[in-house]
Amino acid sequence: MNQFEIKDNVLVKYHGKEDYIMIPDGITRIGEYAFCDRKNLCMGIMQIKGVYIPEGVVSIGYSAFRNCYNLERVSLPESLVRIESFAFHNTRIKEIAFPDSLRYINNDAFYFYYLKKISYLGVTFSLSNIKHYFNLSHFMKSLRTDKVPAMEMLLKTGQEQAVIQSYEKFISRKNIDRLIRVAIEQKAYQLQTLLTDYKYQHFQFKQKDLYL
Repeated sequence: MNQFEIKDNVLVKYHGKEDYIMIPDGITRIGEYAFCDRKNLCMGIMQIKGVYIPEGVVSIGYSAFRNCYNLERVSLPESLVRIESFAFHNTRIKEIAFPDSLRYINNDAFYFYYLKKISYLGVTFSLSNIKHYFNLSHFMKSLRTDKVPAMEMLLKTGQEQAVIQSYEKFISRKNIDRLIRVAIEQKAYQLQTLLTDYKYQHFQFKQKDLYL
């Protein structure tokens, strides 16, 4: 029996016994419950430790890898747009890099007990102290659109160093004053200095405009 059950370019079910899986090219979607048994309390495939998902996959379905308790690594394609509820819930994935193309992720898609570090749009931050109340989906949307709330969320949850390491990713001529105000309000004085210097050097503001 073929280890990959595929229908209309959707990976319906995995029947193999490999530890590390390379999903074949040509797949556009990983279906719900593809790697767990919905009839047996959604028991995941225990031996899986790593998964490579190829380019062309645009969505990962509901509970696709749920309860694959030993899954530690997953490579996501640049084509990925959606990750549905519980897709990687109860796995041991500690770090994940989301592609810039990702536009939707349910906040319970991953098991935050293990997930420690996320990268998205060039910003890398830790979930160690914020996993219980941080709205990941809302943060990612803010980072794509109005970056000021995204920076504010990180500062409020003790992630000043994460912002400092990628502060240029947040800046535009239009939002620089708002970013500086947020840094002042959150008492992120090192970041405030970086933003103020950037404003003066790159946007050619007069010196008197540096004081808000």
